[in-house]
Amino acid sequence: MIFINNTIQPENRFSENIFEKGLSIYEVIRIFEGSPIFLKDNILRLDNSLKKSNIKIDVSQLDIPGKLQHFIELNHITEGNVKYVLHFNSSKPDEYIFQIPHAYPTEKDYQEGVPTITHEAVRENPEVKYINTDLRSLANRLMKECHVYEILLVDREGYITEGSRSNVFFIKEKVLYTAPLQYVLPGTSRKRVFDICREHAIRIEEKRIDLHSLKDYDAAFLTGTSPLILPINRINNICYHTDNAFLRELMEYYFALLKS
Repeated sequence: MIFINNTIQPENRFSENIFEKGLSIYEVIRIFEGSPIFLKDNILRLDNSLKKSNIKIDVSQLDIPGKLQHFIELNHITEGNVKYVLHFNSSKPDEYIFQIPHAYPTEKDYQEGVPTITHEAVRENPEVKYINTDLRSLANRLMKECHVYEILLVDREGYITEGSRSNVFFIKEKVLYTAPLQYVLPGTSRKRVFDICREHAIRIEEKRIDLHSLKDYDAAFLTGTSPLILPINRINNICYHTDNAFLRELMEYYFALLKS
């Protein structure tokens, strides 16, 4: 079952193709042991996306936590991803809540890392989380053709910004590097990494990552709703150590947050 404007509808009466017209601002919420994780961060980002799009909606009036809890209970969800969409194609926005397929990394992926490639593509207005069907279709096709987990986006100046569905971090010695916020979607998992760095006095720098400087880094990893924090073992033809002690320490801190 899905929710459309707070009414229960059968799933077979709905298609995401409806979002190809108009503007669709959305969040993907991870459900873990029957509860949404980092939901406050999702709601804050949704609010930011609306403001950046000059849309005046008070998200506190939407009762997203209550609707989401009802949806989880109705569908008996213990683990998975739920998509919340505000679709603007008329004078009044339509609200959708529905489950989406998920493919979480395996234990082997977390141990051995995953391969990635780069591709020149720009996410316009990266601070807004909106449905971009063209970029999503392109990334999905490249991932399938090249047998990789993720596509890292490279801007017109040759800098790596983010993944097609994730943020990306690099490690050199005991310093973390990632693209500045104005160039990327402010991921909720990205925010958690910054929180960890503050709590444990870990040095982190926001800087533009030149595509030609990839050999200079010791390790790299992705963050996101599905991967959480996931080592990268290869970008194009450049390999990285997934047993990097600093990376493993960060992963321990991150997964401890899920249990707390």
